[in-house]
Amino acid sequence: MKIFLITDIHHGDNTNYKHLKGEEYINLFGEEFKVASQKLIDRMNNSDLVINLGDLIHDEEKEKDIQSYTDAVSFFTTSTRVEHVIGNHDVRNLTIEDLSGIIKRNKEYSSFDHAGYHHIILGGVRKEPRGPHYIEEEQLQWLENDLQSTVLQTIVYCHFPLNNQDFSDNYYFKSRPDGGAIANRGFVRPIFEKSGKVLAVFSGHTHFFNEEIIKGIRYTTVPSFSENNGDNRPNHQFALAEIDSHEIKIDIVGV
Repeated sequence: MKIFLITDIHHGDNTNYKHLKGEEYINLFGEEFKVASQKLIDRMNNSDLVINLGDLIHDEEKEKDIQSYTDAVSFFTTSTRVEHVIGNHDVRNLTIEDLSGIIKRNKEYSSFDHAGYHHIILGGVRKEPRGPHYIEEEQLQWLENDLQSTVLQTIVYCHFPLNNQDFSDNYYFKSRPDGGAIANRGFVRPIFEKSGKVLAVFSGHTHFFNEEIIKGIRYTTVPSFSENNGDNRPNHQFALAEIDSHEIKIDIVGV
């Protein structure tokens, strides 16, 4: 099975967080996906599944965000199945109900079978606007039941990482590491492990590549498509995962 994974596109205007890297540094090249998406179509068409791992848009205000999200989804012009994970910027001004007609589901979390594997999409909620994200009790129970109900090897997608990362070199999260991953990941991972079915977990959010194997499960953070490459150009990176039984090969690719 071949999976095309892309994350943190932040479609919209280019954005400069001046307090992070200075007056002249563009942090997010939000206009680039529209330009580059045509170059990605062949890659999408040659995959078995396309996953947008979240932060498809850069939030501004409700009506603009709905239009930006609708436009960005339209750029996934592929015959391959596409699934959208919800990121924090996607729902800063919107709700899952606002997006349900676009992504064709009414919850942030769901599961489906495809190409011989079981796939789980998780959502991260927060109690306050800038607080940590977590998997709430209802979703934890759903996750446990869902894994019990399948006999297939399983792949999990969540915008927020579920492993333990060092954010000391990450200019977004070094001053607030609690915002970089699912806060109660220590409760989520044992559910994966107990099932004996989860092969890999793919995430975005932190904008930089990270990989870790915990108790036989591979946790991969895909780098942001729109992040600055250090030379004031967008990274244009995405991931291609090839999964054959328990064998997993992951390539980080640039357009």
